[in-house]
Amino acid sequence: MDSAIKVTRETEFYQGFIHFKMSVSNETSFVITDVDLDFRFDDDLLRIDRYEPSYQIKNGNIVLGNVDAGRSKSIAVLFDPLLCSKGTDIHCQVTYKDAQGQFNSSFMEPITISVVCPILKTDSDINVGMLKEFIEKLPYRDRKVYEIHQGFDASKLAGIAREVVEKHDVRHIRTLCTKDDKEWEIWYYGKTKVQKDDIVIKIFISVECTLELFAATKSPEVLTGLLAEIGRDLKHSVEFRASGKGNIINVTIKDSIIQRSNLLDLCSIDGTCPVNVLVEDSVVQHTNLIPERDEAGEEKTKREREALKRKRREEAERALKEKEEQERLRKQREADERALKEKEELEKIKAEEARKVQAEKQTTKSPDQHFSTLLKGAFVKFFGPKDDFTEVITTAGSSAKKVSKIPDTYTNSASIKFVLIPAGEFMMGSNEFISGQPVHKVTIRGPFYLGKYPVTQKQWNSVLGSNPSKFKGDKLPVEKVFWNDVQEFIKKLNRMEGTDKYRLPSEAEWEYACRAGTTTRYSFGDDESKLAYYAWYSGYATFEEFDKNQDKIEAKTHPVGRKKPNSWDLYDMHGNVWEWCQDIYHFNYDGAPSDGSAWEDAGSSIRVSHGSSWVDFSRGCRSAVRRGVDHFSRYDYIGFRVLREI
Repeated sequence: MDSAIKVTRETEFYQGFIHFKMSVSNETSFVITDVDLDFRFDDDLLRIDRYEPSYQIKNGNIVLGNVDAGRSKSIAVLFDPLLCSKGTDIHCQVTYKDAQGQFNSSFMEPITISVVCPILKTDSDINVGMLKEFIEKLPYRDRKVYEIHQGFDASKLAGIAREVVEKHDVRHIRTLCTKDDKEWEIWYYGKTKVQKDDIVIKIFISVECTLELFAATKSPEVLTGLLAEIGRDLKHSVEFRASGKGNIINVTIKDSIIQRSNLLDLCSIDGTCPVNVLVEDSVVQHTNLIPERDEAGEEKTKREREALKRKRREEAERALKEKEEQERLRKQREADERALKEKEELEKIKAEEARKVQAEKQTTKSPDQHFSTLLKGAFVKFFGPKDDFTEVITTAGSSAKKVSKIPDTYTNSASIKFVLIPAGEFMMGSNEFISGQPVHKVTIRGPFYLGKYPVTQKQWNSVLGSNPSKFKGDKLPVEKVFWNDVQEFIKKLNRMEGTDKYRLPSEAEWEYACRAGTTTRYSFGDDESKLAYYAWYSGYATFEEFDKNQDKIEAKTHPVGRKKPNSWDLYDMHGNVWEWCQDIYHFNYDGAPSDGSAWEDAGSSIRVSHGSSWVDFSRGCRSAVRRGVDHFSRYDYIGFRVLREI
C-alpha cells in the first residue's frame, strides 16, 4: 500500500445490498489532488446500485477530488448481488496527484464478499402462530422493492410470484388479500438444507405499482443471497409476463423498515382473519388442523424442479468447458508465436556471433602488438591492476610511453558486474511526454562503469546484511528500498573498497546508457512487438488494456539478466523494476544541465526514477520515460543500479 495514503474499508449486508464503506486518508503533509476511485469486480455477480455522498463520475471512476493533509474522505457504495457466489473479490485502484503534480496509484487490499444462495429443504408444516413467532425471533430481516411502471392485474401478478417462489423447496403457508384486491400477501416458510436454519419469505403486491420481496433468516449472507436469487427470477418473470409489458426498476429505500403493517398482523395466532381480509390457498387454517397434501403433485413438481436444475447445471458445465478450451487454444497459439519469434531471434544472434568469430580469425596481430600483450601480462602479474586502469606498455622499436587502456568490464568485491560506457553525446528526452521536453543535447565527457544488472538481493545483503524485498530470491532485483536506503548502500560499498567512486547515475547518464547510441523509442528500435524479448512488463500496450486485465498480470519481479541486453550489454533497462537516479525531479527539462551531471538545485523530496517495471504497460517502458517518486517511498517495483566513476 502507498505510504502517502491509507485506505480503510468495511462491509455489511443492508436491504439486500452489500454496503461497502471506504475511506481514503492523506498521510502526507501536503494536499493530494484529483483522487479517483476505480472499482473492479465481476460484473456478472455484482453491480453498483448507488453510492453516497453523490460524487462526480469521470470515465467510469468516482472522483473524490482533493484531500487535505492529515484529512480523509469517505464513500459508501451499495453493491447489488446479481447471482449467488461462494466468494467474489472487490478491488479498488486509488489514483491521485502528489504535491509535484505527479500521478501516483495505489491498490486497495481486495475484500472477498460471500453471497450464499441457500439450498432449501422443508419437511414440516407450519401454522400462522408459528410463522409470527419465527418472524419475531429471526435476527436478519430485509426486503427488495420493485416499482412497476405499466398497468397490471394484481391477481395475475400474484400467480406469477407464486410460480417463481415455489420453484424452491419451501412450504406455502397462506395467501391473504383485501376484499378490494388492492393488497396481496403470500407467505412461505422453509429451512436451509445443511444448517437447518429457518427462513420466512413474503411476497407483497399493491395496486400502487409496488412489488415487494421480504425475507427473514438467521444469516446475513443467506439473506442477501436469497434476495438476489429469488428477486432476480421474480423481476425477470414479471417483466415478460405481467400484461406483456412490465417495466421494473429498483426503488431506493432509505430506511430498513417500511412504515406499514402486514396483512398477517391483522390475523390472530390461530389463523383467524378479519372479514375484510380474504384467505386463499391456506395450507393450515387453524393450529389444530392438519393440512391435506397432494403428494403426487408435490412429487411431480419436485422431479420437474430437479430436472430443471440438472439441465441448468449441465449447460453451465458445458459453457465452462468451451470457455476453458478456447482459452487453452489461445494460450497455445500465443506460446507457438513466441517460440517462433524467439527461434528467429536466436538464429540471428548465432549468425552474428559466427560472423564476428570469423572476422576475428582473419585479424592477425603484428609482432609489436604481440610483444605488447606479453609485457602487459607481466606487468599485471608483478604489479597488479591499477585503480585508474592505466598500464605501461613498451612496443618494439619505440620508446617507453604510458597508454590508457580501460577494460570493457569490471567486477567488484560485492560481485557487482560493471560494463564500460563510453563518452559521447545524445539528444535527451522525448516530445511524446511533457516531462521529457524540451529535447536537448547532453554531452557525456568521460567514460564510466554502470552496473550490468540492477543490484540483486544477494548483493544488497552482502553489503548491508539485510533484505527488505517483497519478492524473495538471491537473483531477483532488490526492491522496497527508498532513495536514502540506496545512499546508505553506496556509502557502505565505498567504505568496503576504500574508494569514493560508487554512486547513483544521473538521469542523463541513465538515459544515455539505456539508449546505447539509439534515437528510437526503445533501445532496440521502435517495434513495440519486440519489447517482450527485452523487458519484464505487464504485457499490455495501453493503460486501458492494462486496466482491464490486471488480474492476469504476473505480479512479481524476475531474475536479472534473463531477457536480451541492449547493444551496450546492459540488461533490464526496460522493465522488471524502476531504478532510482541521483536527480531531484523537475516537471520538465527547462534549465536542465547539458553536461550529464545530476540536477539537484531544487529543495524537493521527489527524486527521479527510470526504466519502468513488471507492473507497467509498454508505453511506460520507453527509454525517455521518467517518473518522480518521494524519496521516502518504498515500492515493490523500484530498485536501482550502481555507477562507478573511472
